[in-house]
Amino acid sequence: MVVLLFLLLLAALAGVLGLVLKITLVIVLTVVLSLIALTAIAWFTIRHQWRKLDQRYGTSTTSISVGRPTRDLPTSRDDRY
Repeated sequence: MVVLLFLLLLAALAGVLGLVLKITLVIVLTVVLSLIALTAIAWFTIRHQWRKLDQRYGTSTTSISVGRPTRDLPTSRDDRY
């Protein structure tokens, strides 16, 4: 921490403090945004895998596989008569 303050003081004395701060800001923001993106990707990947495992081995589902729901539409033939 002391070294960082010393380097900032040297940059201020040299007159390039603004440039140093801009470069530092770009580096810090790049690291932060990269970590946020990697965390989001990891979260969605883990959540997806967890749901797949829960669907396969979970106790929250029934043991009877019913398949995809379909709608029975009436036929054009009238069997009432």
